[in-house]
Amino acid sequence: MSMVISEWQLDVKLNCALQNAQRTDFALYIALLSPAVDESAQFFTPDALQQSAPSNLYQQLGVAPPRSYAQTEDDVVQMLRHSEAFAQGSLAQLKLAAYLNPPPLARYDDKQRIADDVWQNLSLHSRRRLQHTTPEKPQASPADLYEVLQQIHGVEAA
Repeated sequence: MSMVISEWQLDVKLNCALQNAQRTDFALYIALLSPAVDESAQFFTPDALQQSAPSNLYQQLGVAPPRSYAQTEDDVVQMLRHSEAFAQGSLAQLKLAAYLNPPPLARYDDKQRIADDVWQNLSLHSRRRLQHTTPEKPQASPADLYEVLQQIHGVEAA
């Protein structure tokens, strides 16, 4: 007998045992099932069906796939069309154009990006830390150090 993982492999046996009040058979079938919850029938969904169904649904209904919230290169042309619709027509024509081709909701789609007004209010040290840059350290020269030490000793001797 092969290993029984989910209820689908038992076909109607589990259901018949439950309906006919056959407790021993029902207990046996339940004991044969895998104890792993993620292998049960509720969680078994083929990956191929999940990926193909939404794309077919978009094609069947003629709906465009969802767009990102950030501005793209195509949005500049689209916003020019919106401004032309407002200039030629009225607010109603602009609303119609915006409903048919919605404008972007955000300029950038980066969670790590800091808003420009916040960036302008940061200190230079905070900006440097956020950019992960370190200032260049001057190279120490032993000859320069020797000259400084001679000047100090010359001042003390005088």
